[in-house]
Amino acid sequence: MARHQVRRRLLTVLVILGVLLVLFAGAVVTFYITDTDGEPRTIRGLMIGDRAAGDLETGELDRVLAGLTEDVAATEIRVDLPDGPRFLTAADVGISVDTVDLSRRALEAGRAGGALDRFSAWLASFTTSRTITYQLRYDAEKAAEAIAGLDGLTVAEPVEPELALSADQELVVRPGRPGREVDQAAVVDRLGNQVEAGGPFDVDAPTITLSPTTKDAEVAEVARRLNVLTADGATLVLGEEERTIPGESLRVRLDISGAVEGPAPSFDLPSLQRLIEHTFGDVSVGGEDPRFDIVDDEPVLVEEGSPPRECCTRDAAETVAAAVFADQPGPVTLEARPTDDEDLVAWAEGTEIVEKVSEFTTEHSCCESRVSNIQRFADIIRGAYLMPGESLSLNGHVGERTADRGFVPAGTIIQGHLVSTVGGGVSQFATTMFNAAFFAGFDFETYQSHSIYFSRYPYGREATISWPAPDLEFTNTTDYPALIWTSYTDTSITVSIYSTKSVEVEQIGQEVGAARECTRVDTYRRRTYADGTEVEDSVFATYRPAEGFDCNGNPTEIPET
Repeated sequence: MARHQVRRRLLTVLVILGVLLVLFAGAVVTFYITDTDGEPRTIRGLMIGDRAAGDLETGELDRVLAGLTEDVAATEIRVDLPDGPRFLTAADVGISVDTVDLSRRALEAGRAGGALDRFSAWLASFTTSRTITYQLRYDAEKAAEAIAGLDGLTVAEPVEPELALSADQELVVRPGRPGREVDQAAVVDRLGNQVEAGGPFDVDAPTITLSPTTKDAEVAEVARRLNVLTADGATLVLGEEERTIPGESLRVRLDISGAVEGPAPSFDLPSLQRLIEHTFGDVSVGGEDPRFDIVDDEPVLVEEGSPPRECCTRDAAETVAAAVFADQPGPVTLEARPTDDEDLVAWAEGTEIVEKVSEFTTEHSCCESRVSNIQRFADIIRGAYLMPGESLSLNGHVGERTADRGFVPAGTIIQGHLVSTVGGGVSQFATTMFNAAFFAGFDFETYQSHSIYFSRYPYGREATISWPAPDLEFTNTTDYPALIWTSYTDTSITVSIYSTKSVEVEQIGQEVGAARECTRVDTYRRRTYADGTEVEDSVFATYRPAEGFDCNGNPTEIPET
């Protein structure tokens, strides 16, 4: 019985061993087929990180690695800047996976060593897994470029030292102040350390001092030198006119800019140009009035004039700046430029002198010496041309009446007495001119009536003139240029004004009253403009009680002539 049981047990063992041998042989055959198959595959149970990659052919493995690459590329990178976080992706900063190396290692996993080692690894893959870790690659240059593109890297801009004016108008330095900015290189390095550690990708951004590019001492030296250069201002010449721009007016327009060789001073050229033009704003260079003739009461242009040139050429500020910086001695000569004022061009072309707008005539006896003076005065005034806003002084235009200029002795009222002087009698021209200007709508700047009334003049609406005073000065207040034309006969003098009609003028009243022993006459006029605007004003005359008496009724001395 015991022997029989022994045989049975032995037979069972042999069967088991046979089965195992068959299984082992089958496994060996299966391994051999798998190990020698021409298409490489990953070992069963292989993990790449947390991704299953076992028993995959090359194409299937590539798809797994592509998914891993996409996930890594989309990984969020947080950069904590001083004013808050900014977010990038791993792809932005050059973080990636070496899929070529990873594919090679995945296919080689479990296939190292001899056949027995490979067989053992193959058998183990049925019960255990094998994991391949991977390292991230880091492109520091690409990371630096991405970090540099973030906003908010500058925490505070540095303030450059500047030129400033002290209370006594001297240039001084206003000190600069340092700023702060993110240390980009440190951010790139810190991110690299996190890549080596495999994350997490949350990078602090330290800051560093951002210094001004220019030193305070350099600007202080520039200020000192500019104070010396502008101490006497700048003397400028335009045409015949010489004017000086004060040093403080130059200094307030000075500034500095950074340069490799140090701070470079410069002018605010547009502001300096405006200052120069303002300084010479009332100066004109050259310019010729057009010449006219009057034919059948119509103005005829004989010769065009030329508009005056004005301050200044567009490079005037550059010229002055260069002279200041070069410490150029003596005045700086500026060039005038042709005007672009349409009114001045029209003035020179005479296009707006189209019709007679006023005229006045006074009568006199024939052949007196005073008539010669009146006609000589009229000849000098004839053709005078006034731009809108321009004034005409009879004394300023004609000058002193002297014998060598063709004037002769004739009666003149001085201190209430009629005496003989060279050029006497021209007050009749002044009265005639006064009335023509009155009805042309001009304003009177300076005028004085005769001290004794002469019946040949309009009562209360007349003027006298002598050298150097009193004078008659009036202003063209219309929008058009005006041509003054004179003509005469043996017994009359006429002043005509030609322009473009733009105002209607009428005398609207007169008041007569006592001024002590004298008589004051106020004459009122109304000017009605094309837009309907009405302006009322008045002129006055004061007449003595009689020849040789003042307004207190006292006799006056006869002047010596």
